Amino acid sequence: MGDDDGFWKSLSEHKKEKFDADRKRFLEQAIATDDGNWTKHTQWHWSRIIDGKRLDYWPSRKKFQWQGKVMRGLGAMHNIIKENT
Repeated sequence: MGDDDGFWKSLSEHKKEKFDADRKRFLEQAIATDDGNWTKHTQWHWSRIIDGKRLDYWPSRKKFQWQGKVMRGLGAMHNIIKENT
């Protein structure tokens, strides 16, 4: 049983390291491609008004909220921006 505990602890540590590295990379990508139209409430929460509606964006998670629905993915978010501006 002790070997299993070590395996799960190691897996958990690896997953946290990957999660943190991904968050850092996603945030760096967002900052590098920022078009300057975002209101930056914090480093991790941005927003903008599109056609009178608020789009919230959490760049380190590639997560956004549009019209009350939380979604993930930059392609979908960029399509919303493109279609509504």
